[in-house]
Amino acid sequence: MIKLKDLLSEGKWGTKGKYLTMPDGEISSIPGDRDRDSIVFSIGQSTFRLNSFAGGKKMSIVGDYQKDFKNVNDLVKWLNKNKAKYLGID
Repeated sequence: MIKLKDLLSEGKWGTKGKYLTMPDGEISSIPGDRDRDSIVFSIGQSTFRLNSFAGGKKMSIVGDYQKDFKNVNDLVKWLNKNKAKYLGID
């Protein structure tokens, strides 16, 4: 049985400490500038990759355009506002 609480929280990005929580409930650290992996997500028809830099203090998405974020909370707000869909880690 699906609970109303589950429906309301479904599809939301979030944070758990220094980790990013995906809409499907998966949890991941944000790949750094020395990592080969990226978190991949889509907004509409565009695909973006997320990485951090400056020792993990800043984050950047790269795709059709680039956008930088000062902290993970700003990133999460932007992902939820733009209804980003989690695709995986590449």
